[in-house]
Amino acid sequence: MKKVILALVALAVVALAYITIQSVLAPVTFDKKQKKIEVELQKQLKKIASLEEAYKSVYDKYANKEELIDFVQNGRVFYIRAEGDYTSAMRDQGLTEEDAARRGLIRRDTVWVAAKDTLLNDGTDLAKLFIIPNNPDSSIQVVASSIEQEVGELKIQMPVFQASASYESYLNPLKNERRVREKVEAAKAKTNAFPGLRVGSLTEAKTNGNWE
Repeated sequence: MKKVILALVALAVVALAYITIQSVLAPVTFDKKQKKIEVELQKQLKKIASLEEAYKSVYDKYANKEELIDFVQNGRVFYIRAEGDYTSAMRDQGLTEEDAARRGLIRRDTVWVAAKDTLLNDGTDLAKLFIIPNNPDSSIQVVASSIEQEVGELKIQMPVFQASASYESYLNPLKNERRVREKVEAAKAKTNAFPGLRVGSLTEAKTNGNWE
């Protein structure tokens, strides 16, 4: 009987040690997986930001997700084809670049091309761009809006956008509700912090990511 009790105690000690080790290692393992997922998400968000800038160059505003996808699939973008250099000699003669172009000294043409041929030439798969890497049932959220800004004595509407992935959307699949909750609460405790990854903002005119 005594041997049985000792064996049970030994098993309990081993089990307790295992649980203790796992409680220490679990957050470390979780954070490593989170970092790996976020590396891919950051690439996707930065690509979406570049597509938004292309859209804005044509329409002078940003797009929601549906508008952005349609633009890439069916829209056009432009670039300036330049022939000849605008030289310091032209400048010294009082000629602007526009003047030089009108006189035929240089040539500047606006060329329109299919958006997808230019914007997806890096191999981006548009069908996967908005999907959360480890959670195909969730997608990156894209919102476009405008905010009022003062420029001198004028008030103007400034276009803004935000593309985001919440912690829950890409961390819940890791099956550690406590760790996810800790990260969400930590983000909410900070001023203007977003609980997840995002590029752009709906309250400021910026296009960088919140991890940069």
